[in-house]
Amino acid sequence: MKRNQKVMVSGRCWIVIIFTLSCCVFTFRTVSVYASSPMEQLKSRINELITILDDTAYRQSHTKEELNKKIRAIAHGGFDWGEISQRSLGLYWRERTQDERKEFTTLFSNLLEDLYIRKVIDNYAGEKVFYDKELIEGNKALIETRVINKAGTEVSVGYRVIKKGAEWVAYDMIIEGVSMVKNYRVQFYTIIRQASYSELVKKLKDKQLAEPSSSSAKETKAVE
Repeated sequence: MKRNQKVMVSGRCWIVIIFTLSCCVFTFRTVSVYASSPMEQLKSRINELITILDDTAYRQSHTKEELNKKIRAIAHGGFDWGEISQRSLGLYWRERTQDERKEFTTLFSNLLEDLYIRKVIDNYAGEKVFYDKELIEGNKALIETRVINKAGTEVSVGYRVIKKGAEWVAYDMIIEGVSMVKNYRVQFYTIIRQASYSELVKKLKDKQLAEPSSSSAKETKAVE
């Protein structure tokens, strides 16, 4: 029953979900040094994102590929990709060599950035973000938010972040109670156990070679 519930949530709210994921990948140099708390930094990043997405003149004067490249150029630092990759592979991370870990981290981050950034460019529709609370413990924090679209659909989104220097960067998201990292870990474990780690890498590479136009709501999965 829980498995079916996760699928329904993903399908019903995927546009809102990719919006929040894309918000999360933004780390802007313009974030104020005084915006020291995790929630304040997140608000600043999301406001920057919305400014770009709401700038009709800018979007009309640039191709999707140009906009994609601009966003990617400033997006990569917003995730702690090493932490995400390690947590997503779980026990299989320990078995990987340094070169394998580097390759996996690059493949995984490139895949998710490309998928979610393309989709948010195509599907952003004025979603609103409401910030409920933040819980800080040392160098880690949880930010609880809600995203509401124009149809009134509300999705709870929790950001797990870790402090890196002066920046708070994300290492997991909890969407309607479902951890992004745990979701991918289930997929990765299934492939590795049914086939091999090499097959997982192959699937990640094949996914990136797929045409962007083939993307669909089902591609909230990293691999199939």
